[in-house]
Amino acid sequence: MTKDEVKNALLQVLDRVQSLSGCSSPALKGSDVPGKVLESFDSTVWPVATGWLAKKLDIIIPNDVHIFGTLDGKTLLTIDESVNLVLAKKQSKPPITVAAE
Repeated sequence: MTKDEVKNALLQVLDRVQSLSGCSSPALKGSDVPGKVLESFDSTVWPVATGWLAKKLDIIIPNDVHIFGTLDGKTLLTIDESVNLVLAKKQSKPPITVAAE
């Protein structure tokens, strides 16, 4: 999985969040901080956005990983920092097994 793949997926998720929230979805670049530039994008929707991103990329993002900021909530991350964090912390989904009949 490449940085571009993760970044494109993240941008699509952020656009979806904004659209479903009835908010504008401006063009974003890697240096933008979603929590600062997107209307209504706050801690109430971050877990949902993280889940959507994991599903879109078919990966697991551990529950203790906050991809939009530091765990203490004091520092919000840029899109590029979020992408790097996802790449560093992602886990592969275990293969699906089918029980024998």
